[in-house]
Amino acid sequence: MRPRLNVSFGSLSLVLVSLASLASLVTVAGCSTSALSPKGAQVAATRNPPTRDCAALKYIVGQGGGTFGGAYISNDDLVEYAMNDLRNKAADLGANYVQHDPPQLGSGSGTTTTVTISGTAYRCSGAPTNAAKL
Repeated sequence: MRPRLNVSFGSLSLVLVSLASLASLVTVAGCSTSALSPKGAQVAATRNPPTRDCAALKYIVGQGGGTFGGAYISNDDLVEYAMNDLRNKAADLGANYVQHDPPQLGSGSGTTTTVTISGTAYRCSGAPTNAAKL
């Protein structure tokens, strides 16, 4: 005699809802969306070289997106998140200027899922004048 499975429609629905909720949580958790900190907002970011009154502190990398959730975020937003991360990291070093490289877009299955922006953080004695705030 075979054992009978006693599965009701209600318990199957609960399992499916639970799995959908878990998938949503993994998608959101796998995606990095850096907000610009108040200190990061004070860091000028540009492709232009710094003035002579600036001292290089460190080469840094900002990242936005993620493998599981980045595909659901627009490329513009991924770039913004990576730039926010770069500026926040520069601010944490005490920098007020970042000369950055062009954004690098990473993909999975033909869809952009991550953005990386690298650059050099500088501390400038005067207010940076040749920078375009992003």
